[in-house]
Amino acid sequence: MKQFKPTVYIKSLNDMPVAFLKEKGIKGLILDIDNTLVPPHTPVCDARAADFAKRMEKDFKLCIVSNNIYERAKKFADSFPMDFVCDGNKPAKKPFLLALGKLDLKPGEVAVVGDQIFTDVWGANRMGMLSVLVDPICDKEGFFVRFKRVLERLVYKRQ
Repeated sequence: MKQFKPTVYIKSLNDMPVAFLKEKGIKGLILDIDNTLVPPHTPVCDARAADFAKRMEKDFKLCIVSNNIYERAKKFADSFPMDFVCDGNKPAKKPFLLALGKLDLKPGEVAVVGDQIFTDVWGANRMGMLSVLVDPICDKEGFFVRFKRVLERLVYKRQ
């Protein structure tokens, strides 16, 4: 079950442990969009997400990895702007490898920030990246994600 355990758990992006990440040698952040940076289906970077990204880009290179389609991910990434990988199929390794190439960093130099254990945390952990699990911004989610949240709660109970 340890592949599903985040390195760091935070309640919100405002709690990002920048000093800890820097101490661990982290130079880049891979960010999820929906329910991590913005509520699901928010088309562009809102003020809260933009503020977070501006603060983080002072210390880290940033790249989005999203399971969203190209049009959605590009529109969002262009609104900040930052680089992105779309149609990610997380937790597959390919999107993380593509992001590493865009960041020009090694796995041990990158942290993945996301709201889901079975995509973001598992994907980061299987790549040898630091994983940061953040509470979802809102609870209005589709059926499949709500189902995964039930399974995530079972995993938490085992840790």
